[in-house]
Amino acid sequence: MSSSNKANAGAQSPPIAPLRISRSKNPTDILLVMKEPEAAFCASALSRINPALRITWAPDLSETRAAIGRTAPGARLIGFSTSVIVPPDVLAAFPDDAYNFHPGPPEFPGNRPSAFACYARAPVFGVTFHRMLAKVDEGEILDCERFPVIGLDRAGQIAVEAYQRLARIFLRNAVALARIGQPLSGNGEIWSGRKTTQAEFDRMRQVPGDVDQDELAIRIKAFNWIYTPIGNNDSDA
Repeated sequence: MSSSNKANAGAQSPPIAPLRISRSKNPTDILLVMKEPEAAFCASALSRINPALRITWAPDLSETRAAIGRTAPGARLIGFSTSVIVPPDVLAAFPDDAYNFHPGPPEFPGNRPSAFACYARAPVFGVTFHRMLAKVDEGEILDCERFPVIGLDRAGQIAVEAYQRLARIFLRNAVALARIGQPLSGNGEIWSGRKTTQAEFDRMRQVPGDVDQDELAIRIKAFNWIYTPIGNNDSDA
């Protein structure tokens, strides 16, 4: 089983009907902004706790916007390891009631946290449950879980372990999330560290020809292999 399949398998719940975006006028209590496997897992867990919940899945920003018009008063938005950056106008439809499950600890905000943790040779990694704000990974932290990075020397291995922990931290907070209209409390932790981006990840995959062997080795482990772009050579030589 590949690393990605192992990660998905760890977050599977008993089979439920495939989720689809409803075009009806039925109101939505919880909007799940995430990929389909994660949405199936989260919807199943929330529905077991509160069968009356009306849950909608949105895999991307356009579907998220389309779903806003069907949200019930006090509706809640939940993201889970999603690449969708929810903009301020969407967040305004869920005042102080939009949440995200980030696949990294408070010390590693931003994009591709497992890659940058691997590159930094961080001895500890983790996952974070937090409120969504217009600025990514800056909202109040509600829960987090850390684990030692022992025997995990590649970013992919760290990401798989983090995915398992992210599923667990979701289940730990599912009862609170299923209680629409009831506020959630922070745990007092704060974000730290430098926020990373996809553009920075892409740059780290491009290495100069004179890179030393130690640097090359850690970049291969951290950044999903690497490549060195070769410019066009218009000469006949």
